[in-house]
Amino acid sequence: MSILTQTLEKIVNWLQVNDPESISGLRPGLTDPEIEKLTHALPLALPWEVSEIYRYCNGMIALTPSLVLESLEAAIENTRYADWMRGNTIPNSSPIMPLFHGDGKDFYYVICDRENDSPVWCLFVGEKPRMYAASLTSLILTTWECYEMGAYYIYFYREYGYSYIEEDLEKFEEIFQNYNPDQMDTWRYIWKL
Repeated sequence: MSILTQTLEKIVNWLQVNDPESISGLRPGLTDPEIEKLTHALPLALPWEVSEIYRYCNGMIALTPSLVLESLEAAIENTRYADWMRGNTIPNSSPIMPLFHGDGKDFYYVICDRENDSPVWCLFVGEKPRMYAASLTSLILTTWECYEMGAYYIYFYREYGYSYIEEDLEKFEEIFQNYNPDQMDTWRYIWKL
């Protein structure tokens, strides 16, 4: 089992105990033949990390308070409408696959022109793309450490009787920097404005 899969499992276990609603739509992972069937007609090379995530689960999970993993079917559908996401930064010859959406008008995607690790790019509608994480693995490792170290925690809103996951931005920033040091300008742009 890869470090990516082990870490996804830790995140899902934490969410099952602490915020089961965030994974209520979690779908079982896909087999390699199912992934191949869904992606064979696409003009892209699926990075191994993308395949690994979808082998573990087929999306529909809020990994963080502001990052939802789409199902592979939805990610593939989104590739048909994703050309605008490349802006002037990513060449037209590089196919992109939006894997995540945020809690606003933000999308997170990978470039699918090679099977190696792929950085995660972020785009807010009307803005230029920015590299958000060094790889999917670094994003997932960052996410788990945020849960483990209390940068993501459960906040109970007594007045209304419900809870949600909140972020400690100081801890989050320190953890993010450990895994994605070259993307700190993007992190600050998103989280410190």
